Amino acid sequence: MPRVTWEDMAPLAPIPDRTVRRREHPPPTREAEYKAIIVKVNDICLQIRKFAKKYLDRKAVDYVECDKCLSELLRSWEMDASDFKTWKEFLEKLKFREIRQEVRESESCKDLLYICDRAKAFELAIPGIREKLVKCTREHLQKYCKSFIEEMGGLDIRPVFDYDEALKGYKADIEGKIDQINTNILTYGELKTPFDKFVNEGSVHSSLMEEVCVAVVEVSHAVKKWVSEDATYPDRLLQEIFFNNSYKENLEEDILRLNAKHRDAERSLERKHKTFTHLHRQHLSHKKEKKKLKSSLETVTNKIEKLERQERQRQEEISGLHSTLRDKTPRSHRDKEELGLKLGRTEENLERVHEWKSVSERQQARLERELKQVSDRTYELKVEAVTVRHEEDEMKNSLLGIEIEVKSIKDRITSIEEKNVVLKKIRVLKLSPDTLRMIHKRRIQANGRGALEDACRFVAQFIGKDWKRLYDRLPFAPARDTDKRQKDVFVIDQISARRDRTPEETAVTCLEKWRNFNRHGDIAQLIKGLRTLNKVELAEKVETKYMVTNVYS
Repeated sequence: MPRVTWEDMAPLAPIPDRTVRRREHPPPTREAEYKAIIVKVNDICLQIRKFAKKYLDRKAVDYVECDKCLSELLRSWEMDASDFKTWKEFLEKLKFREIRQEVRESESCKDLLYICDRAKAFELAIPGIREKLVKCTREHLQKYCKSFIEEMGGLDIRPVFDYDEALKGYKADIEGKIDQINTNILTYGELKTPFDKFVNEGSVHSSLMEEVCVAVVEVSHAVKKWVSEDATYPDRLLQEIFFNNSYKENLEEDILRLNAKHRDAERSLERKHKTFTHLHRQHLSHKKEKKKLKSSLETVTNKIEKLERQERQRQEEISGLHSTLRDKTPRSHRDKEELGLKLGRTEENLERVHEWKSVSERQQARLERELKQVSDRTYELKVEAVTVRHEEDEMKNSLLGIEIEVKSIKDRITSIEEKNVVLKKIRVLKLSPDTLRMIHKRRIQANGRGALEDACRFVAQFIGKDWKRLYDRLPFAPARDTDKRQKDVFVIDQISARRDRTPEETAVTCLEKWRNFNRHGDIAQLIKGLRTLNKVELAEKVETKYMVTNVYS
C-alpha cells in the first residue's frame, strides 16, 4: 500500500484499503483480536507520548522572536516571505544558504528550527497514527466487539440490551473524537501555509497538535475500555443466568407452596360443599314440615271458627227457648215438656261445642309453638346454607386466583428458560474461538450462487454492448471451445433481436448462460474476466461490493 501523505489525507472519510484481496481468509479468534487491538493502541499511545515528551512538554516558544529571526534570514538571503509556502521549502533552502554564526546560535533561530522539526515529526507521525486508529476501531473493534442482540428475538434481556447500548455509546464517542481529530487536522492544514504565517501563529498550531494528541490518547483509552467491557460481557451473561436460575428456583418454590395451598383449599371446599348439602337437605325437610304445620294450623283454625259459629247458634237457640218459656202465653203441659227437653239438648250441645273448642284451641296453641320453632329453625338453616354457599363461592374464587397465579408463575419460568437459552447461546457465541470463523464460513456459503447472480446483474448494468467480448474472455469449467462460444453468442444475439431486448437484458442472459455452463464459477472469475477486458474500474467496484465485506454482514 503506498504511503498516505498529509496532503492526500481525507480526514472525514475512512481510510480505504486498496489491497486486492483475492481470497477471504477466516478471521482470528476473539482473544487474538483483543491482543492485537491492545498492542496497536499501546503502540499508538507510545508514539504520542514520545512526540509529546519531545515537542509539547518543553519550555514555551517565543513565536514573535521566531518570526523576527525568519524575517532577518529572509533579508540576508534577499528573499521574500512568499517564496516559502511550507516548512519543507524553508529546510531545503537551509541546505544551500549560509547563516551567520551569531544568528545560528541564537535562541530564536533554534526555536525556528524546532518549529520545523516539530511540524515534520507531527506530519510524518499523525497520518500513520490516525490511519492505524481508524482501522483499529472500524475494521477490528466494531467487527469483533459484538453484543449479538439480534439473537434475542422478541425477548427483553436487559444485559444484552444494555451492552448493545454501551457499544453504541462507545462507537459514537470514538467516532466523535475521530471527527474532532479530522477537524483539527484540516485546520492545521489550513494554517501550515504560508510559512511566515505558520511561524507567527505557532501557538495556534501548537494547541492543535496538543488537542490531536489528547484526542488520540482518549480514543486509545476508549478502545481499551471497550475491549475490557467486551471481555467481561460473557461474565455478565453468566451472572444473569445464575440470577435467572435462582429466581426460577424461588418461583418453583412458590408454585409448590401455591399447589399445597390449592390442595388445602380443595379439601376445605369439599367439606364446605358437604356442609352445604347437609344444611340444604335439613332446610328442605324443615320447609316441608313448616308447610305441613301451616296446613294443620289452618285446619284447626277453620275448625275453631266453625265451632264458634255453632256456639253462637246454640246460644241463640238457648236464648230463644228461654224467651219462649218466659212467655205468658198458655201452653199445654206437653209443649212445656218438649221445650224443656229441647232446651236441655241444646245446652248439652253447647257444652260439647265448648269442649271441642277448648281441645281445638289447645291444638292451635301447640301447632303455633311448633310452627314457630320450625320456622325459626328453617330460617336458621337457610342463613347457614347461604353463608356456607358464599364461603364456597369465595373458596372457588380463591382457587381460581391460585390457578391464575400458578399459570402466571409458570409463564415467567418459561420466559426465564427462554431467556437462559438465548443467554447461553450468546455466551457460547461470544466465548467460542470458532464463532467468527463459523459466521465467516456461513457467509461465504450464503454468498455463493446468490451473490454471483447479484454480481452478474450488477455487471450487466455497465457492460452494455461489450457482453460478447466479455463472454469470450470468461473462464469455463469444463472448458468450452471457441466454436461453441461463438454459437452461444449467435443464439443469444438472435433471441435478443427477435424479442427486442436491451443491451443490459442481453448481458444478463449472456452471464446466466456462463453460470449454467461454468460449474465452478465465482465472483473472482467474473472479476478476472472484467480485468482481461480492461474493465478495471468495474472490476474494482464488483470486488468492493461483493467480496470485501464485513465478517458479520
